[in-house]
Amino acid sequence: MKKITLYLSLIAFSAFSLTACYDEPDFIADNTTPTGVGSAPVSGNELRNLATNTNFSTANNANTNKFAPGTELRYELQFFSESPIKEINVYETVGAGTRTKVKTYPYVPAFSKTDRTDTLIVSYTVPQAPTGTNVKVDTEVLNQNNLNVVRSFWLRVE
Repeated sequence: MKKITLYLSLIAFSAFSLTACYDEPDFIADNTTPTGVGSAPVSGNELRNLATNTNFSTANNANTNKFAPGTELRYELQFFSESPIKEINVYETVGAGTRTKVKTYPYVPAFSKTDRTDTLIVSYTVPQAPTGTNVKVDTEVLNQNNLNVVRSFWLRVE
């Protein structure tokens, strides 16, 4: 009986010794890049069409993302920033045209303790363009220090 107690004590001590050395990961240090003016925002979730629960294409081959002009698309943007956020901007590039800002969202904190990110539901309306035109949609999270992260997807006007 003494040997069993001794073995159990040794196992418990060994397990405690191994876990005592474990260092918790640092989310901020692992996911941000500090600069002289602060950190840039971070965003990495899949941009999904909330109506169909399918991912938008991130390549300039938007065959799977075909939408009629005037269709309102909604997608969830998750982001995090150690530095203060100024605003969220949505841009579009229709065909070979120029990049144009189509919407600005002021920053409103919506921090989720579960995801450890802010979340914004972004709405975008497909522009009037000839059938077969590719459209690039850029969503920018802009900090007050002018550092940003841009998330993009492509669609095709049908």
